[in-house]
Parts: sequence; structure tokens; C-alpha cells
Amino acid sequence: MMISERSYFLKKALLLCLVVIGLSLLLYDSVLKGYYLKIYPLQVALVFVVTVISHLRLMHAVQQNARKFSTTFLSVMSIKLFIYLIFILVCLLIDRTNAVNFVLTFLILYMIFTIFEVIEISNFLKKNPNSSNY
Repeated sequence: MMISERSYFLKKALLLCLVVIGLSLLLYDSVLKGYYLKIYPLQVALVFVVTVISHLRLMHAVQQNARKFSTTFLSVMSIKLFIYLIFILVCLLIDRTNAVNFVLTFLILYMIFTIFEVIEISNFLKKNPNSSNY
């Protein structure tokens, strides 16, 4: 059951990623033509990979020991934010000229994928019999 839930999540996450890429290509080709950043694909890839890894870790934590979920959740989110902070700082140190565009783009990506992850983990917790306390 866990493998099918993982693959279902991965398919949904990949679909979300493709939709985000598709919409951004349309926007960058028309309305936001002058605002495209060369690092944008790396931003999308980083947020996608970190979201998938953190979500799979949380799913594993619920399956193993639901009582430790809160601790695992806090540690995963802390590591996730630390990775994002390092990425943002390194990119801003390399190129400060597009700092506003970079931060806004990253913030939008972060919000989209975080909302998706919260919805998915909530649904997973509702379905999982080990997580009756959540």
C-alpha cells in the first residue's frame, strides 16, 4: 500500500511541476518576457526535489511511528528551509542584479509546492490508520 501511495504522490507532484513549468513558459514568453531568469529551471528543480524528498520522509515517519511524526515534521521542515536559505543566499551573492525577480519567483514556487505538500500530507494522515492522533 505504501508503494502505491508513493507512486501516486510522485505522479501528482510531477504533474504539478509540469503544469508550473508550462504556465511559466507561457507567462515568460508573453507577459513577463523581460523577467525570465536563467536560473529558473534550477529553482523549479530544487523546490520539486526537496518537496518530494521531504514528503516521502514524512510518509515514512507516519508509517514507522506516528508518535514521532511531530518531531520528524519539524526536523524535515527545518532542513528544508535551511536548504532553501543556502540556495537563495548563494544565488544572491552570485547575481544581485536580479534579486527581486529571483526572490519573487522562488517565493511563488515555494508557496505552490508547500500548499501542495500540506494538502497531500493531510490527506495521507487522514487515510493512514497509524495516524489516528492527527
